Amino acid sequence: MKLQYLGTAAAEGIPAIFCECETCKRARALGGRNIRTRSQALIDDTLLVDFPADTYLHYLQHAIPLHKIKHCLLTHSHEDHLYANELEMRKKGYAHLSDPSPLTFYSDTDGCRKIGAAIDKYKLTEVVVKQIELFTPFTVGDYTVVALRAAHDDASSPVVFLIEKDGKTVFYSNDTSEYPEESFSYLATLKKPCDLISLDCTEACNHHTYRGHLTLSRCIALRKELLRIGAADENTEFVLNHFSHNGGNVTYDEFVKIAADADFKVSFDGMVIEI
Repeated sequence: MKLQYLGTAAAEGIPAIFCECETCKRARALGGRNIRTRSQALIDDTLLVDFPADTYLHYLQHAIPLHKIKHCLLTHSHEDHLYANELEMRKKGYAHLSDPSPLTFYSDTDGCRKIGAAIDKYKLTEVVVKQIELFTPFTVGDYTVVALRAAHDDASSPVVFLIEKDGKTVFYSNDTSEYPEESFSYLATLKKPCDLISLDCTEACNHHTYRGHLTLSRCIALRKELLRIGAADENTEFVLNHFSHNGGNVTYDEFVKIAADADFKVSFDGMVIEI
């Protein structure tokens, strides 16, 4: 299985739109991996995770085959992860597709509501949305997926995803802090440890304790708990993702060294990991 990080920032991006903070100034000056767009991922060039406003930019930058992609998992309904108005561009006349089968979204309640509203508004037959059932495996193409409840803005119906294919499992987990008890309980029942765990690290080296996002120190503690319950082992690859310009020491050039000392990899836009 191949995981590609298309975008790796929180809602504002890095550098953040309109911002003049020192982090954003450094990111602009350094360029390269210090530039981060809104979070989105792609598995095996086939399965999208999230649909932000930067999807078109990712299509251009990383040459992703959007016309071939038929499935998208949605973590939650915030606009930096779901830009539903863009779906009008899949309509016949805007897009000329040799394969007219729809793009199917898999979402919890609020994402279904927002995508459904776009389908109604634009009279789309080219987009479908399916309500997911938490803690219940479902099939998406060649993948078996389980959605777990995330700890984030409850109104956005937040979830994190276990994605399995050919005996390999990715746990894609951003826009969450420490999971609700029912999600920890499910993770403790896994028959084998995850091969890769992608964790939210929005606040980087800050020391915030609020619900919804994580810091490096909290990621370290969360990794210990995932190891303790058997959801990870010594072979699990841990990657930190989803960064805000408000995080401490958050520019890639700074943070990659700090994270390496704690035995974490750091995502960057375009990063590819073979699992």
